[in-house]
Amino acid sequence: MAGQGCVAEIVLPGSREIAASLEPDNLETPSWLRVTCSPSGETAIRCIIEIDDCRDSKRILSMRNTIDDLLRSYKAAVEVLERG
Repeated sequence: MAGQGCVAEIVLPGSREIAASLEPDNLETPSWLRVTCSPSGETAIRCIIEIDDCRDSKRILSMRNTIDDLLRSYKAAVEVLERG
């Protein structure tokens, strides 16, 4: 029996370009891990990270690592756009 899923939501300031740059990180994820990032209004980005089973410590660690990767990618994208 599968356990209860977990969902993390991150809302960050940013443009559509930054949101688009975060989406490719979702190309090769396992079926039990889902990541979506999209614009939220004109000045924010909303990322949703989901896993299927919160009782699986490896999946929780993967979720945390995915969040870390998203935040690093976000920071890099912002720095590139600021240098413009």
